[in-house]
Amino acid sequence: MNILTTMPSSSSFQASGRDSGETVDSSTMVDIESSRFSSFDPAHITKLVRTQDKKWLREHGGIEGVLLALETDMENGVRGDRTDIDSRRKTFGSNLLPEYNLRKTFRRLVLEAIRDPMIAVLFICAVLSLCFGIEKHGLRQGWQEGLTKILAILVVVIVSSSGKFWPITQCLEFSVISSYIPETDVVRSSKWQRIPICRVLVGDIVFLKPGDQVPADGLFIDGCSLNTEMTKTDGQIDRIEVDAHENPFLFFGSTVVDGYARMLVTGVGKNVKHHGISLRGSLIDELKIITSIVGKSGKTVALLTFMVFLVRFLTGKLHDDNGKRVSFGGETRIGDVLAVIVGIVATPTMIALTSTPEDLVSAVRTCLAYSMKRLMKIQILVREPLICHKVASVTTVCMNKTGTLTMDSMEVTKFWQGLNSIEEVQHNLIAPSVLELLHQGIGLNTTQPPSRSSSSSPINSTEKTIFEWAVKQLGMDVESLKKSCTILEINPFNSKNRQSGVLISKNGDNTIHVHRKGAPEVIIPMCSHYYESTGNVKVMNKGSLALFEQILAGMAENGFRCIAFAHRKTSIRDYFTFSRQQLILLGLVGLTNSRRSGTRGTVEDCRRAGINVKLITGDNKVTATIMATKCGIIEPDYQPGEVIDGEEFRKFSSEERMAKIENICVLARATPDDKLLMVQSLKQKGHVVAFIGRGIGDAQALREANVGLCFGTQGAEIVKACSAIVMSCKDFPFIIDILTWGRGIYDSVQIYTQFLLIASFVALVIDFVMAVSSSEPPGLSAVVAVSTGKIPFPVFQLLWMKLIAGTLAVLALNIEKPSQDVMRRPPRNMKEPLITAQMRKKIGAQALYQIAIFLVIHFKGKSLFNVNDKEKDSLVLSTYILCQAFNIFNPRLLEKNIFEEMQKKKLLLSIIGLIISIQFIMVELLNGFSETARLGFGQWGLCIAFSAAPSMVTWFVRCIPPLGNFKFPMLKPKID
Repeated sequence: MNILTTMPSSSSFQASGRDSGETVDSSTMVDIESSRFSSFDPAHITKLVRTQDKKWLREHGGIEGVLLALETDMENGVRGDRTDIDSRRKTFGSNLLPEYNLRKTFRRLVLEAIRDPMIAVLFICAVLSLCFGIEKHGLRQGWQEGLTKILAILVVVIVSSSGKFWPITQCLEFSVISSYIPETDVVRSSKWQRIPICRVLVGDIVFLKPGDQVPADGLFIDGCSLNTEMTKTDGQIDRIEVDAHENPFLFFGSTVVDGYARMLVTGVGKNVKHHGISLRGSLIDELKIITSIVGKSGKTVALLTFMVFLVRFLTGKLHDDNGKRVSFGGETRIGDVLAVIVGIVATPTMIALTSTPEDLVSAVRTCLAYSMKRLMKIQILVREPLICHKVASVTTVCMNKTGTLTMDSMEVTKFWQGLNSIEEVQHNLIAPSVLELLHQGIGLNTTQPPSRSSSSSPINSTEKTIFEWAVKQLGMDVESLKKSCTILEINPFNSKNRQSGVLISKNGDNTIHVHRKGAPEVIIPMCSHYYESTGNVKVMNKGSLALFEQILAGMAENGFRCIAFAHRKTSIRDYFTFSRQQLILLGLVGLTNSRRSGTRGTVEDCRRAGINVKLITGDNKVTATIMATKCGIIEPDYQPGEVIDGEEFRKFSSEERMAKIENICVLARATPDDKLLMVQSLKQKGHVVAFIGRGIGDAQALREANVGLCFGTQGAEIVKACSAIVMSCKDFPFIIDILTWGRGIYDSVQIYTQFLLIASFVALVIDFVMAVSSSEPPGLSAVVAVSTGKIPFPVFQLLWMKLIAGTLAVLALNIEKPSQDVMRRPPRNMKEPLITAQMRKKIGAQALYQIAIFLVIHFKGKSLFNVNDKEKDSLVLSTYILCQAFNIFNPRLLEKNIFEEMQKKKLLLSIIGLIISIQFIMVELLNGFSETARLGFGQWGLCIAFSAAPSMVTWFVRCIPPLGNFKFPMLKPKID
């Protein structure tokens, strides 16, 4: 049976019936025929492809034997009813994704938060505080402080877990609303349908065409010229030729790059998808290094603090509030000594824990979830979240014309029969013999072979347009055409040779017909004659060839895309001897598609952002030049060398190509290899390249580019698989949204890193200074460095600071959309580390300022501000919190439009206002629980003044010349 006579129509590619609504709920599996497939071990078949056991396959009757064992019909497929589906899934497994348990995930996050060392130490101290409080004040009054601390810890655990849980729920939402679901064509109960690959069953008959992903492990049934690509674990691409004899095995995850085939599914369950945002790359490596450096610094300071406390305790230099020495023996109670020992251990422990920045990777995950949700609302799916740092560095955007700068929809507006243009084509104007040949060349020579359905039409937009035009204008009867001809062989369209062909035999005679179609410059040289509309055949001499060249030039100047059709009638005996240059030209079809709106403005926006735009197209030089001029890629008086064709580009030596690559704006008549070579050359020149692709021929360039993008979600799966970003919206201006997103998200990561480093370094230095400057012992409450034996940051306050750093700061820095101002500056240098020289200046200046303020308050606060110890500690805490609140906003301020930015950042200001309000309530209304003292208006004014002053420091630092491009030894960036 010929595979090409059973191909499904596009109209039947619908996942119909109850199967489209299947779930993995076991309660649906009823009436399963338990006796089915009991005559053999299912494991042998499901592992057949992975083991590539040809011997077992031969011993069991080859493909026919497996079909029989799986109770599958080669033409009609499986039964496909509910009982059959459930039976196959129970026996062989399923590709369906398991239901994601959100409750279990949240419980896991809560347990992880509880196991956080800082939370664990705080919890131990809170429990000890509860025990000693009951011992000292009795059960009626002694439980309040300890229980309050325990409840506060639980609140922070829940809030922190919720902050990590939210990105996971967003990832699940992305999975639901994203239309990027690979699909495949299967036949069930004699009906072809298009279903998601997760619903494929063992025993299904699947049709594969160029660009498809192989949906499961399976065996080759029949087809032509099938080649697949498989990505190995080391990133290398293996190209595999598949046939019925030498290599009949097809692997899940590979993609079809050429040819057609039917396959029998033998193994499922490989389609595993992990929920969540997987973060790997140089950016994450840098964040981990930063966290490690700060953590090691904290441990060093903690060790020094512990040594100071231990030496003082052993030498008897620690005194209590009454001036009595605290040591073993003497008048000191055992309970007090025990409390001091716990404090000595707890204090440096908390210094080490609080000095380490909050989980930067989790913060980045939350940041990405927010931004990806915004993009999903405008139908942009980011498949590789950490591509943001490359998007922020893009210096060149390369793109196709069709489907990117122009609309997908096309219209046939010109038809040339011989040397005559037929404006209003009617089939009665063309000789019946020629018309029949046109029907064959258009209706049967398609990249997707026709099915039994009379309504079948190709999926390829160009072929579909011509196909529908032929039905309407040329009176093509698809059903009659299929009945009158038998397809012997199809040569699929190839982007390299820019042509496709079909070999057919007309039923009832002994002749065969060769049909070719493709680019005119490829097809016309293959023709020795041409047809006129009357049916006469004319010789293709030099004069007529020159006239055809004029026709093509005129069509190109008017922006037409031209497709040539040629034919040759021969016999089976003469087929293998006739020359491929003896075809007869049937006609020329001219198609037009309108330019997308906003393309010129988008190109100008890219230029203002320091990004070059290059057009790489398969169209001829004239058509490409006209389109590039209309879109603003080149000027009407463009310079020599800005527009070249693929042949000229390929002839350049490596040195010539590198010298001219930046000057090239338009590359016409480009093959897939030309596109790949262009991307490679630009990268060698130091550019960060974004490539916008559409067809199978773009796959190599998409894979090679730093950032691969594609329009639409219904195209070839290989194109989407090679793309980091899939745009369902097919408007070219959305490229600006993607570039803005990349720059904005990278800015947010830098700002949050800067915020945490300042807060961590300040806390580290202040904790150490306060610890070593006190001669009094650390008590049970000393979970950070102490001051005069009374903690400035007790449990409740530490939890509040953790909440600010871990949750509220992340929200504040990511809840607003990226400013359009990010597109008014050049791309970032991808070789530049995450922490730039300018950031180091800001971190150093802000940290030094805050340290100086806190040291003044700590050592001179009582005399300068006329406050007692507890009020001084409240002053330190409030100033620290307000400093961090203002520090969230400081990096967002631009140099010249501070007031404009403040108006845009209303939500940001709201969160900062919330932090300040909660701090005020803690100090003034909940001071009993938070262990603070109330402050007067003047003291609050001092806190605000001290906290707002860093804004002035920021402005001052911007005036300092750059310090150079030195890098931390451990912060060498990885170049992807």
